[in-house]
Amino acid sequence: MKKMNRRITLLAVFLCTMVAGVYAQSDDFGIWTSAEVKKKIFPGFDASVEGEFRTRDGVDNVERWSAGAGVAYRITSFLKADGGYTFIYSHRPGEMTKKGNYVSDYWSPRHRMYLSLTGKLNWQRFEFSLRERYQYTYRTSQLVSKYDGDDGSQKADEEITGKGKNVLRSRLQAEWNIKKSRFAPYASCELYHSMSDSWALDKTRWTLGTGYKINKKNSLDFFYRYQNHADDDETNGHVVGAGYTFKF
Repeated sequence: MKKMNRRITLLAVFLCTMVAGVYAQSDDFGIWTSAEVKKKIFPGFDASVEGEFRTRDGVDNVERWSAGAGVAYRITSFLKADGGYTFIYSHRPGEMTKKGNYVSDYWSPRHRMYLSLTGKLNWQRFEFSLRERYQYTYRTSQLVSKYDGDDGSQKADEEITGKGKNVLRSRLQAEWNIKKSRFAPYASCELYHSMSDSWALDKTRWTLGTGYKINKKNSLDFFYRYQNHADDDETNGHVVGAGYTFKF
């Protein structure tokens, strides 16, 4: 038990040190936290619900929160299919328009649906997986307060039009199954290609993290992520995250 507590403490110190170093180098930094509950319906078929909360600029500003539900089915020992729905409430900071007007900050509701296939291959104590995910996100239309950039007088509201976006997400991941350890380190690279914009590269994510199995029902996940070419849902830069999963 003492050895386990020492490992957890060292991991926490490492993450805190990394957060401090990243934040000192760049203001473009966020913290992501999540909690998930999974239920086995029958062998090979699971259902889940998840909530997530994200910040930007460290913990100074909220970036978004979301809640979703999904199902997953293991077709074979090496192939899994899953799908689901996520409601996203994203905070957009105020900005100046090209015409010199100021549009105030606002919250933007978004609806997201996804379908994906994940194939995996085991080699010695490593598991390699490739996930291909189709994702559709719809931003609802709304009116936002707008002001003159010179004298601050209020003008007619700015109309944020509804917009749909189709994306293909390709993630390659390697996980190390350490013998007699509760930790499961992993590394991944994920590419976002916009199907709505001639398959242009929309975003790239590089992730380094580790899972930690508390017991058969409870597990944790800690990770560092760098992403660029961010879309209008997220900011570029560095992310430190933590997640909790409960299975029953």
